[in-house]
Amino acid sequence: MTRADAPPAGCLRSAAGLIGLAVLAPLALAVRSVRAWRRGTGVRIERTRGHLPMTGGPPLARIDTTADVPSAALEAFRRRLTEAVVRVAERVRQGDDVYHLLYRDRAADDTVVLPIGPQIQELAERLHLVLGSAPMAGRTAVWLTLPRNRRVVDFVDPFGYDPEAAGEPERLLAGSGMRWGMASGFAPRGPSVAFRLVLYVPSESAPAVEAVLEKVLGAGG
Repeated sequence: MTRADAPPAGCLRSAAGLIGLAVLAPLALAVRSVRAWRRGTGVRIERTRGHLPMTGGPPLARIDTTADVPSAALEAFRRRLTEAVVRVAERVRQGDDVYHLLYRDRAADDTVVLPIGPQIQELAERLHLVLGSAPMAGRTAVWLTLPRNRRVVDFVDPFGYDPEAAGEPERLLAGSGMRWGMASGFAPRGPSVAFRLVLYVPSESAPAVEAVLEKVLGAGG
């Protein structure tokens, strides 16, 4: 996944940040770096903010959160991460929002396009499943919120699009006409799991969204 804004130097940014939201060559090395860096048993979080230029509209704020989570805290953190997304969805919701999920099915060599539905509860249930799905480890999940009259298949070819290709998924998101969206990924290794969640939200909502993330997940370093 491309990064429009380079993060400041920092242990977690230089390790978990390398993992990105795709299967990169240094994946194992990056996760080992997180493992070596870990101190104590707490969850470590880093957060950066930038922007995503949108085709035909104002840019969206880009809020990028990485977390290094010990195995003992894994399930509790998944619940907190899901809760944070639910609160964000509630804050930026419009009446005809419909949620969609894209991810690459390596076995079939195509991209799964899954309409989730209009309910925040449906989004929460699917996100929690994806965050705990072993086949999704090291993969990119792309989440879009579109108006009811817009379909993902109108601008995504499932057989030709790869959300883990160079420049993705931000190239797709920039031209999608989405109201808000996110990309998620995680990579387990040894006693901890590195998570990454990148939220793309209206710029005017960014301070409130960051406040939600800080309250539910903790302050970023």
